[in-house]
Amino acid sequence: MFKKFLMILIGFIVLSSISAIQVDEIQYQPNIIHPGDDVDLWIKINNDNYDNEVRNIVVEISPHYPFELRQVNPIKGKATISHLNPGESDTVYFKLHVDENAPSRDYRIDVKVSYDEVDKEDREEIIHHYELTKVYYLPVYGIASFQLKINDTSINPGKTETIKLDIKNVGTGNAKYLNLYLIGNDKINILGGSSIFIGYLKAGNQYIIPIKIYAVPEIENGIYSINAKLFWIGEDGNQYNLTIPLNIKVLKKIYENQPYIYLDDVKNKGDYAEITIGIANRGTTKIRHCVMTLTVNGKNYTKYIGDLDEDDYDTSVFEINDFGDILIKVSITYFDDYHNSYNTTKIFDIHVEKLEKQESLNLIYIICGVIAIIILILYFIRRKRRKEFEEI
Repeated sequence: MFKKFLMILIGFIVLSSISAIQVDEIQYQPNIIHPGDDVDLWIKINNDNYDNEVRNIVVEISPHYPFELRQVNPIKGKATISHLNPGESDTVYFKLHVDENAPSRDYRIDVKVSYDEVDKEDREEIIHHYELTKVYYLPVYGIASFQLKINDTSINPGKTETIKLDIKNVGTGNAKYLNLYLIGNDKINILGGSSIFIGYLKAGNQYIIPIKIYAVPEIENGIYSINAKLFWIGEDGNQYNLTIPLNIKVLKKIYENQPYIYLDDVKNKGDYAEITIGIANRGTTKIRHCVMTLTVNGKNYTKYIGDLDEDDYDTSVFEINDFGDILIKVSITYFDDYHNSYNTTKIFDIHVEKLEKQESLNLIYIICGVIAIIILILYFIRRKRRKEFEEI
């Protein structure tokens, strides 16, 4: 019985000694911690022993990821209190930084306190050294952030198009009650309702939405912006919103049969043939840098046409030295506003009669000319002699 009583007494004494220092819960600012924040920490140390003084109090803090200590004390992560009288308390201060990529969860912080308790008996000081460690968990609330992409390259004017909008939560926190509002403009219209409820979107997840969109017929080629507005509630209970511009590429489509190639005229010039080829733009889109190439019996003849506006046309004249039944291949190369290349080809069958030289007729003309010259010479000689005779 005596041994049992002695053990209980020793346990009571030990517990009384250990309970001399009490460490309160950590106080921190901001109250809601987000990734990237600097956090101020205060830890209150109490001497709950009303009989003995405590000295050489050392408070050490050991944070785990995503917390990183900042230097605010002479020794980083360590604060000291010289002494606390019975019933007295003091507060130590630390500063932490939260990693920018920390996901939402509670993160551990270890706090170690060492101190000396002074027990005065019969005017003699007896020093007892103690250590205690407390574990705390601080909540970090990630913030959702969004990346929006349109996976279609372009839309055409005057036609309803369906594009796919890819929404990805690239932040560190989850989004609740996520709503999307699309706002068009006087050139680009959003069809079928501009409000879309997505709901819950976890960090790292994505959501694909088909959207019907319409560009007015008179719109010019170019990049046009519409706005996407996002509204959601974060894991910290706060409401958030974000506006992201979306670039829509409008490209008036060039159709394969848009340039119309036609044979305008064939003229026989005797020694050569003159071929006139025309090209007309039958579309609503300008075609640029048109080049026309005429191929006849393996020989190429090339002319630069230039740009053709909608409903515009132009012609080119080619001189060829071929006659008879001729197969003419006409090739057109051209570009759109974005320097995409196009080409089209058309073939024509023509007949050019070769004119034969009438050599006999030409010989008669030469002989007649010579006779005429001889007659004129004889005439002038005879006239000269008559004049000389009359003078005698």
